[in-house]
Amino acid sequence: MEKTLIGYLLKQIGFYCSDFIRAYFKGSYSFLFRIYQNCFSRLERSTGLIVNIRYFTIPLWQQYAFVAYLISIPYRVARIILGAVLLTILTLFFSAIYLCWILLPLYLILKTISL
Repeated sequence: MEKTLIGYLLKQIGFYCSDFIRAYFKGSYSFLFRIYQNCFSRLERSTGLIVNIRYFTIPLWQQYAFVAYLISIPYRVARIILGAVLLTILTLFFSAIYLCWILLPLYLILKTISL
């Protein structure tokens, strides 16, 4: 059947459909994930989540006094909570964007069929 015109056309349509699916889904995932990683690392650096978790029991400014512990622990807890909340919101935001991007072709196909 590949030797006929219909076979050739079906093969070409299959090729272009598979190329579109690969470029649309895999390419957009790579693009959005790269943007997400950049935003995540920038936001993590500005909130200092990993640093505050790593040095949770070490007081600020390396002053090992009782007052320094009283000041540094609530400060670090607040920074950890703020960082975790912001990074969770960022992750949910990018997940929603990608989910909408994935569902867009299905929506357009259903919208075209139901005209």
